[in-house]
Amino acid sequence: MRFVQAFTATALMVYLFSAKCEGNIKQRNQMKAMTGEYLRIVAYHEPPIFSIIRNAANESLVRYVGFPKEVFDLLSKSMNFTYSFVEVTPTMVKRIGSIDAAMIDQLLQKNADINGRLITPTAERLAYMDFTTAVSVFTFAMIQPMPQIHNRFLAPIKPFQPTVWYLIFVALAATALTLSLVKICAGRAVEGRGQTNVQVLADNAWYALVVITSQGGYMQCSRLSMRFAAGSWCLIAFVLVYAYNSTLVSYISLSKYESVVNTWQELAASSSLRVTVPRGSISADIILNSKTGALKTLGDSLRRNPDDLLLTLPGELERVLHSGCCAHVEVKRLGEVLVYKSMMEHQGECRLTIGKELDYSQVWSFGVAKHLPHLSTINKGLQRMRETGLYSQITRGYYKSIGKCLARQVYRPKTSQLTLYDMAGSFIVLGLGCSLSLITFLVELSVASRLQKTLLAPSVI
Repeated sequence: MRFVQAFTATALMVYLFSAKCEGNIKQRNQMKAMTGEYLRIVAYHEPPIFSIIRNAANESLVRYVGFPKEVFDLLSKSMNFTYSFVEVTPTMVKRIGSIDAAMIDQLLQKNADINGRLITPTAERLAYMDFTTAVSVFTFAMIQPMPQIHNRFLAPIKPFQPTVWYLIFVALAATALTLSLVKICAGRAVEGRGQTNVQVLADNAWYALVVITSQGGYMQCSRLSMRFAAGSWCLIAFVLVYAYNSTLVSYISLSKYESVVNTWQELAASSSLRVTVPRGSISADIILNSKTGALKTLGDSLRRNPDDLLLTLPGELERVLHSGCCAHVEVKRLGEVLVYKSMMEHQGECRLTIGKELDYSQVWSFGVAKHLPHLSTINKGLQRMRETGLYSQITRGYYKSIGKCLARQVYRPKTSQLTLYDMAGSFIVLGLGCSLSLITFLVELSVASRLQKTLLAPSVI
């Protein structure tokens, strides 16, 4: 019985091993099925994703650097084919109207076999070309000029809302009037008998002002009613000054920036930024064909400013972005590369930033000539690159650290103004103090009147 079990297990292992060997041999044969094949790949100079570098002494000597070269170097090595690049020039782009159209035209003219620039498969494009398996799904964001710092000329009045400032002046005037009324009606203190009513009001107004500005003040009166009013004013002044100073430090010491555009709605509502997109791109078609909402507003902007549909010629996008006029809709990862490139070109200074991811993404693939032989083999090669981590290794080289130029990390939140609700307690205390002062003053008048009557009453012998 044990012999039968051992024989069965051995036979099963031999079968599985032979099947695995057969699968590996079949896979290797498929990968080598392109031995001796020669492919022509369309390329366009758009650093840093892909660069065509010519020798200054001899322009016929060309070096290619970038993402497409790294991918096809690995594919050609594993599948044993050779390839060369067919360059699309800026002149071709201008003549045909967009980068994608110029590169696709090379496929249609049978001057090339593969489009080395990743594009999105669409029903229209599938009619005249094929695509490889999806290389990646990219999300989009808005590259934009670094927002400017708000001026601080109004920083001293920013800690309080206007209603709080109004009520402070009203409270100051009310306190001065209360103190003056008590002093005048009480017949003035002995030291103030020579003063007119205007002088009394001016003295009390000055007292209230120096207290609220923390300059200190002295009141030449010992009446309890005036002490209640003055004490409540000193208390509210302490609260107001402390709250004002604490908030003022934040407004002066923390930088406050203009807002960063993160959504279609924010860009459509912006009065300082217009939208730009690559001419002939899917993004441009979506915006231009929108009939409602923020996208229609952006489409109207593109129709009013046709130059904002960029050909993306060398240096054009950087020039437009650094001019401060526009926000460019682009793949987020590519946007991060452009922000990093700008930062390096300006000695680490952040001239550009990038917003948050939009609710918008595209699937990108390599376009190929219609009915290209070995397309399935190329797809398997791309899939194998993904499975073995080679694709991730290539793309990792294009991740750039731009933390210092990301708005959400650079900008500190704006300090909130103190509202009337925040300061209501202080004004209530002042109101209670003034009310208590008036009540005390009335009691004093009543007591003084009775004493005076008692003193003036004729004595009975």
